[in-house]
Amino acid sequence: MMKSVHKMVATTAAAFVIGAMPAMAEVPAKPTFTKDVLPILQENCQTCHRPAGTNLSGMIAPMSLITYKEVRPWAKAIAKAVETKMMPPWHANEKTHDVFANERTLTEDEIATLIKWSEMRAPRGNPADAPAPIEFSETGWNFGEPDLVVDFPEPFFVPDDIQDLYKNITTELSLEQMPTTRWIRSIEFKPGSEVVHHIIGHANGKDHSGDETRGMLGGNAPGADQQEFPAGFGIELHPESHITFALHYHKESGAGTGMWDSSQIGFQFHEEDAEVTHPIEISTISHGAFQIPPHHKHWKVASSRTFHEDTLLLDMLPHMHLRGTEAKYTAFYPDGSEEELLHVPAYDFNWQTGYDYKIMKDIPAGTRIEMEFWFDNSEDQAAKGGFNPNRAISFGGPTTDEMDLAWITIAPKAEVSDD
Repeated sequence: MMKSVHKMVATTAAAFVIGAMPAMAEVPAKPTFTKDVLPILQENCQTCHRPAGTNLSGMIAPMSLITYKEVRPWAKAIAKAVETKMMPPWHANEKTHDVFANERTLTEDEIATLIKWSEMRAPRGNPADAPAPIEFSETGWNFGEPDLVVDFPEPFFVPDDIQDLYKNITTELSLEQMPTTRWIRSIEFKPGSEVVHHIIGHANGKDHSGDETRGMLGGNAPGADQQEFPAGFGIELHPESHITFALHYHKESGAGTGMWDSSQIGFQFHEEDAEVTHPIEISTISHGAFQIPPHHKHWKVASSRTFHEDTLLLDMLPHMHLRGTEAKYTAFYPDGSEEELLHVPAYDFNWQTGYDYKIMKDIPAGTRIEMEFWFDNSEDQAAKGGFNPNRAISFGGPTTDEMDLAWITIAPKAEVSDD
């Protein structure tokens, strides 16, 4: 659910775009692969589209886009995907353009270049014009080498007859793994099989004074990135903590569909002497007690949270299931003004993006953040999602039920001392 991914989509499971290039001066008159197309692919596509390249939180790209030989057969598909803006998978509306650090967009010139190249029968060009190949990490982790990897105590088998299964698997950190308390600066969840729908991570331990601590580490859901925190911000992890993988397995049931899983969580830490004065909290705004009537096409669920201290908002991630169609976060400030923080007008269950602010949003004490989610329980949506529109739907774990989790990553604005 939170910050993460799985293999939900077959042919459209991978993003052509992970970042955005600076705007081109103009569209080349005769674009070639080596001079004009390859730089766009390198900057925006190849993180996922490469041999054994993993997409966000474990989704596997359906093709490699490294060499001309690999790209050429997909020229028309690439042109169509960027023209319709199906790729890159970015669903926030235009109001927040350039607000979020992980925005996946192409410029209009880049789109036009890819389309023109396809229309000109995808010429290769001079190999001497090609930029040097990108060197990718061989660790298997998107964020590079972890400082600590937490595994299952032993692999878990998801039985043949299972369609939806919720399973908590807990691992205790040894003193050898975690000899001292550290501040987490980056977390990545790596699904160990294609039947992992999502993972939520929790850590339970004891702090320096022996008091029990309990915190959320985030998680993974279709289409999200790893979680990264700036200098001065982090989640504290203590020696001998218990790390819980709260897993949702989802697959078709039947003979031979069972699968072994051994998912992992990777951590990168701030330097031991780093001063971390803004402890991170990952939580949700949710109603939870809703019921969507049968056949209703546009059912709204809303809830809110009022902040009683000055807060910094780092990230938002709306989470719904197959009926989810639209999501909105709005801030109502104590001075009477209001601001639309995020609007996802066409929510896609297969791309549950976390929206990471370039500049953290100030949430003054007294601010109320309202979440509004809309659901479609009609026959048309059922035909796309494969669910039964003839029953009322409540909050529930299976993908054929619904959730209204407006995830937020926040921290106190005032510095917090360890003293």
